[in-house]
Amino acid sequence: MDTIDDTDGNIEQDNNGPDLRETLFKYLRHWKWFVTSVILFLILGYIYAKLSTPLYKIETDLLIKDNKNKMSGQSDLLKDLDIFSSGKIIDNEIQILKSKTILKKVVSALKLQTSYINTESIPEREVYEDKPFDVELLQPSGNAYKTILTIQLLNAAEVKVSGKKYAVNIPVKTEAGMILIEPTGKGLFSQTLSVKFNDMADIIEQYANNLKINPVSKEATSLIITMEDAIPQRGQDFLNRLVEEYNMAALEDKNKETSKTLTFITDRLDGIAAELSTVEKSVEQYKSTNRITDISAESKIFLQGVQDNDTELNKVLIQLSVLKNLENYLRKNDDQPSALPSLLGIADPTLLGLVSQLGETQLKKLSLLQTVPETNPLVTTFTDQINSLKSAIQVSVQNLKKGLEITRQQLQGKNNQFESVIRKVPTIERGLLDVMRQQDIKNALFTYLLQKREETAMQLASGVADSRTIDPATSSKYPVKPIKNLIYIAFLIAGIILPGGIIYFKALLNFRVNRKLDIEQATNIPVIAEISRSDGKDALLIVNKSRSIVAEQIRALRTNLQFVIPLENQKIILVTSSISGEGKSFVSLNLGASLAMSGKKVVILEMDLRKPKLHSGLGIDNIQGLSNYLIGKVNYKDILKPIALQENYYIITSGAIPPNPAELLVNGRVSKLIEELKRDFDYIILDTPPVGLVTDAQILGAYADLTLFIVRHNYTAKSQINTIDKLYRTRKFNNMNIILNAIDMQSAYGYSYGYGYGYGYGYGYGGGGYYQDDPKKQSFFKKLIKKKSHD
Repeated sequence: MDTIDDTDGNIEQDNNGPDLRETLFKYLRHWKWFVTSVILFLILGYIYAKLSTPLYKIETDLLIKDNKNKMSGQSDLLKDLDIFSSGKIIDNEIQILKSKTILKKVVSALKLQTSYINTESIPEREVYEDKPFDVELLQPSGNAYKTILTIQLLNAAEVKVSGKKYAVNIPVKTEAGMILIEPTGKGLFSQTLSVKFNDMADIIEQYANNLKINPVSKEATSLIITMEDAIPQRGQDFLNRLVEEYNMAALEDKNKETSKTLTFITDRLDGIAAELSTVEKSVEQYKSTNRITDISAESKIFLQGVQDNDTELNKVLIQLSVLKNLENYLRKNDDQPSALPSLLGIADPTLLGLVSQLGETQLKKLSLLQTVPETNPLVTTFTDQINSLKSAIQVSVQNLKKGLEITRQQLQGKNNQFESVIRKVPTIERGLLDVMRQQDIKNALFTYLLQKREETAMQLASGVADSRTIDPATSSKYPVKPIKNLIYIAFLIAGIILPGGIIYFKALLNFRVNRKLDIEQATNIPVIAEISRSDGKDALLIVNKSRSIVAEQIRALRTNLQFVIPLENQKIILVTSSISGEGKSFVSLNLGASLAMSGKKVVILEMDLRKPKLHSGLGIDNIQGLSNYLIGKVNYKDILKPIALQENYYIITSGAIPPNPAELLVNGRVSKLIEELKRDFDYIILDTPPVGLVTDAQILGAYADLTLFIVRHNYTAKSQINTIDKLYRTRKFNNMNIILNAIDMQSAYGYSYGYGYGYGYGYGYGGGGYYQDDPKKQSFFKKLIKKKSHD
C-alpha cells in the first residue's frame, strides 16, 4: 500500500516552532550544574567586590559669570556679533579647566605624581594623608617610572629604602634615580609603604579622563565638576585646587591689559614731570629777568582762554595720536593682546568697548590654543570675531578722526584769534603769557595722567576672576563603585549563562538526531513509534521484561500496525536502517515477539547475509539457513526454527555467509520463499542490512507491505534523514514509516515526556504498574518535573 503524495517534493515544516516547555526542561534537567555554577560565580563575585577598590564621587559647583550685560548701553554692533554668547563661554571654560596646563599645576601642587601604597592591607590601599614621609623624585633614572621602592621610616632621622638605611632630608640615589625623603610627622614609623613614581604625562591623562565637567543646563552658566577617587580627601583637594588654579590663570590673563596701561601712564608721567620742571624754571627765570610780579586783569582773561583752548587742542592731538597708533596696530594684523595700544584720552564708548572686546577675544583665543589646535571650530569662531571687531574698530576710528580733525581745526582757529589779541599786549607781558601757558599745559596734562594712574592701579588691585565657587568640593558618603548589588547580579547572570551557553552550543553543534522534531523538520515520513533505550542484555526484552516501558512501547507499535497495514493479505514487514548499530535487529525481533504474543503466527527472516546477529542473540545454531535455501540445497521447512522463549514465533537464520549475497537475493528463490511463508504465517518480518551500506534492503523492498526505517536517538546523523527522505520520495520502499529507537530517557529527560517520548507509563495500575528497564532512585526535583510533565 502506497499513499505517498509527492506532487512537489517539498517537506512540510513545523509552523508551531519549538515547544517552550521542551526548551525549558532541556535546561532544567541540568539544574545541578546551574546551582553549582551560580554558587561558584556568587563566591567569585563576593571575592571581586571585596578586592575591588571602592571609588567615591567628588563634586564641586562653579559659576561662570555671564558677560552678556557688561556691554549694556554700547552700540548694537557688539550685540550683533554675539561675542559674549553664554554657550561659547561655557564651552571655552570647560576646555580650559581640562587643559594640560591647569592639570599639571594641580598635580604638581598636590604632589600627586608620587603614589604611596600600603601593601600590608588586603587588598592593597593607597595612602594620601597619613603617610609618615614625603618622597620627591629629584633626578629620574631610565627605569624611574617602572621601579617600586619599599620605604620604611625607622625614626625621625633614619629611613630604610629597599633594605638599605639612609638619612632623611638628604638626597639618596636609588634604582629610580635621585630622591629626597622628608618626614611628615604623621602616621607610624614602623609602617612600610611601596612608593611608585608616575610619569607626569600619564598622571595628567589619567585625571583628564577621570574629570567630568557638565553645565547645569543649556541656558545656565554653572558647571558641575565631578570625579571619582578611592581617597575622598584627595579628590576634594584636587577639585578645590583645580578651581583655584583656574581662577588664578583667568585673573592673570585679565590683568595683562591693565598692567600694560599702567606701565604706559607711568612712563608718560616721568616724561611730563621732566617737561613741567623745565617750563616752571623758564617762568621763574622770565619773571626774574623782567621783574614781573603780576599781570593785568585783561591779560589774565586772555591767558585763561588761551590755556583752556590749548588744553582742549592738546587733548585732541593726543587722541589723534592714539588713534594713529591704533590704526598702525590694525594694519600690522597682530593678534597678540599684549601689543594692543592704550586708548588714553579716548572717551568714545563705542570704540572703547570694541577695543576692550578685541583684547578679551584675543586672550580667549590664546587660552584656547593652549588646549586645541588652530583647526578647531572654536578657534575659527574666535578668529572670525577678531576680524569682525577689527573692521568695526577701523570704521569707528575713521569716524572719530573726522570729528577730531574738525575740532582741531576749530581750536586752532581760536588759537589764531587769541594770538592776534595777545599781540596787542605789551611784549614783556606777552612773553610771560607764553611761558605761563606752557606751564599750565604741562601741569594740566600731568594732573590728568596722575588721575588715570590711580584709576588704573585701583582697577588692577581690585581685579577678580570671572567665576565663583558655589559649593566647595564634597565627597559622597558611600562608595559609588563598585556597586555590590550589580556585581552580584552580574555574576549571578554569568553563573546562569555559562552552563546555559554550554548546553546551547552543545546542542547547536550536535549533528545527530536527538528528538522527534529533528525528523519531522527534515521529512514527511510518519514516525510510527518511539522506543526507549534498554540497558538489559536480553534479546527478547518483551518476553523477559513484559512490564517494562520498552515492552509497552513495542506493544504500542504493534497496535499502530493495524492503521498502516489494515488488510489481511498485507503480511510482510521489512525492517532496515541507514547504518549498522541503529537497533533494527532488536526492534524486528521484539516486534515479532509482540505479534506472536497477540496470537499471531510470526516468522522472522535473518536477511542480513553479510553480518547476521539474530541467531547469536537467541542462542540458535546457524549451520543451515537462508543462504542454503537460496542456493537450492534445502527447503524452507528444513531451516525454519522455533524461538523457544515465545510460542508461535519462528526464525529462519542467515546460514553460512555467502560470497555473493546480492546475487542470491535476485535469483528468484526469495519470491518463492515468501509465497510459501505467506500461506503458513500471519506476519513475515524481514530483518535486512542497512540501506546506506549495501543494496540488499532495496532489493527486498519490493516484497514488503510495510517498511520500518530505524533511526537511533543520539546515534543517527541528521544528514541521514535527508537520505531516508530521498528514498521515501523516490518510492524505493513501500509504505515507509520511521521508528525512533533507543531514546535515552535520562539524557532526553528535559523533553522526553514533554512531547511524546513516553506514553504515561509511570502512572501504574494498582500493584502491577510498569517499570523502567534499569530503575533508579529519583530525586525529589526530578519527581516534581516528571509529575508536572504528566499533568
